[in-house]
Amino acid sequence: MGDTAMGEVFRLRCELVGHEQDVRGVAGCEDGRLVSCSRDTTVRTWTPTGANEFESSVLMGHEHFVSCVAVMPPSPSLPSGAILSGGNDRTISGQCVVAPVVNVWVEGNLAASLKGHTLTVCGLSSDKAGRVYSASWDKTVMIWDLSTMSSVGKLQGHEQAVWSVLPLEDGGVVTASADKTCKLWRDNLCVHTYLGHTDCVRSLALFPGVGFVSCGNDGAVRLWAVSGECLLATQISDSFLYCVAVLPSMEVAVAGEDTTCKIVRDGQVVATLPHPGSVWSVACTPEGDIVTGCSDSVTRVFTRDAERAASADAVEAYEAKLASQASSSQKVGGVDLATLPGEEALQEPGKKDGATLIVRKGQKAFVYSWSAVEHKWDALGEVASGP
Repeated sequence: MGDTAMGEVFRLRCELVGHEQDVRGVAGCEDGRLVSCSRDTTVRTWTPTGANEFESSVLMGHEHFVSCVAVMPPSPSLPSGAILSGGNDRTISGQCVVAPVVNVWVEGNLAASLKGHTLTVCGLSSDKAGRVYSASWDKTVMIWDLSTMSSVGKLQGHEQAVWSVLPLEDGGVVTASADKTCKLWRDNLCVHTYLGHTDCVRSLALFPGVGFVSCGNDGAVRLWAVSGECLLATQISDSFLYCVAVLPSMEVAVAGEDTTCKIVRDGQVVATLPHPGSVWSVACTPEGDIVTGCSDSVTRVFTRDAERAASADAVEAYEAKLASQASSSQKVGGVDLATLPGEEALQEPGKKDGATLIVRKGQKAFVYSWSAVEHKWDALGEVASGP
């Protein structure tokens, strides 16, 4: 498991099995429930029934991959709160056959499907007033009033896909984009652009009393003051970083392509939680447990509380998965298959027309090229080993 500099240990609490494809998003509720979403088109809620046991319920309402999920606390417009989930669009020959939506779930029922984005919805959040914010590959953030289930504003100004949106404590809103920037918005107007990341910025998280944290494809985690200063920049990986969360202890959890979730304290990696595949998402619970969503279709929970730790048999099975993943690593054409993204990477847009991408399919690697006209990846061929 993951040791920290203070001698603390993160242990596996449980593995939540039910999704049939990559778990793309996870979130924690104040009442102890967990929420996950997947490329299998479903959202699942997980209700604790014991120290390391959860009961699952399936929310079905998306027609295509589900990219992100968030929990909206109780608000004047929705006293019971809500679960929010964002879906991928589906485009064939340049024509959208499944529109991207934001689904609003209230007490286990689909209350509304909010339409307005033209491309995949990849980030969701809400503020204290009960407004919902959705980020999209269409380069915008839409603002929704759930009392009327309608759009009340739009943030426009990024040059590429907007991956994440974060309401701040002072009423402002921060967005993160594939254009390598974060932006601060007030009254729907951009008032500041944060520069520092050298590649796509994928995720944002509030760092209470200080500002916010960002991570991205450049493998860096940055702590920002709202006023604009970058207070701390830490390079923690040579691979893409997909998601960031801040624990109650003010430590930062970061999920990445390198099959790990890393815990960062004061700019130093103090714990590494290995996984059998890419870690797409990370969230924390009120008591400080860590929740991850992995490309192997499993949602995992890690804890520092020995009383909630998994049994020895469960830990042994988890470690066997890790060993199997490590032993399957091999190279094709000089490319290490273990470091390549899976086919799920083809659901993300290319940065420009003609951009190339190598993905893993089983024990083979294939090259794709991005077509900006048709908004899809075209297969170029298989990576071959040398003679």
